[in-house]
Amino acid sequence: MKEPNFFIVGAPRCGTTALYSYLSEHPNIFMPGVKELNYFADDFPNMQKIAFRSYNDYLRLFIKANEQHIAEGEASPFYLFSQTAFKKMASLAPEAKIILSLRNPVDFIHSYHRLNLSLLREDETSLEKAWDLQSRRRQGECLPKNVREPELLLYEEVGQFGKYVENLFSFFPRNQIKVILLEDLTTNTRVVYEDILAFLGVPSDGRKDFPRVNANFENKSLFFAKVFHPSPKTYRLFMKTISLFGVKFMRNVSVLYNRIERLNTTPISREKINPHLRIRLMEYFQPDIEKLSSLIDRDLSIWS
Repeated sequence: MKEPNFFIVGAPRCGTTALYSYLSEHPNIFMPGVKELNYFADDFPNMQKIAFRSYNDYLRLFIKANEQHIAEGEASPFYLFSQTAFKKMASLAPEAKIILSLRNPVDFIHSYHRLNLSLLREDETSLEKAWDLQSRRRQGECLPKNVREPELLLYEEVGQFGKYVENLFSFFPRNQIKVILLEDLTTNTRVVYEDILAFLGVPSDGRKDFPRVNANFENKSLFFAKVFHPSPKTYRLFMKTISLFGVKFMRNVSVLYNRIERLNTTPISREKINPHLRIRLMEYFQPDIEKLSSLIDRDLSIWS
């Protein structure tokens, strides 16, 4: 049974779904049919799409990988924010290659807030008001009914990419980590794609078509959205029930669930962030941007 030798570890809303889609279609790369397994993120149990009882359970998702597959991996963007994922990952797969995609933290927060609204994990439609609620939410107040992991609603924390990258660098050597920026992936998709293939040691497949993946969306029906995104208590009961039938069954349920869920969504254009709020958030994130710039040895002044 093959083990994964690369991971796409974040961040959400930074092109990870596109990377997962493009790489999983390469003939020499194997990726499970389920994105965001979050197996290594023990501190985010409500984000796991499959209830794993052991590492062998997790490895069963790679059982179809064969000799033609040079690289086997998975994509779980919330690994970046986990306090346990990289330590566990380094212990079980110390030679693994790590792919990390980032963007301007203000744009990330703007998009991530919109995503949380669509997934019913956020109930404050104003990003500015949600930002101002963070101190109360730290105390367990004003939390949305369907929030999976309250820590992931602390926008001022999850937008500080520098500190998370520093944590990643403490567990894996720099030559095993590929950091890309969303703007590069968007404007020079083929170049970034080929660079990632070289990083993984996989030959080019000559791909030229890179359709847009995982655009901003909203729900067609709030009723069905509530069905697909229930309360944590209901979700845990659902996961406990289907786990009785094994990993393969849970994988098939997750694939079907995702396909049906997409039928209830429609793409939308995200409204621009209020200029005054952008300045406020940029001032907050500026020290961390400078830290990140130093860590990845890239000038990020354009973000400011």
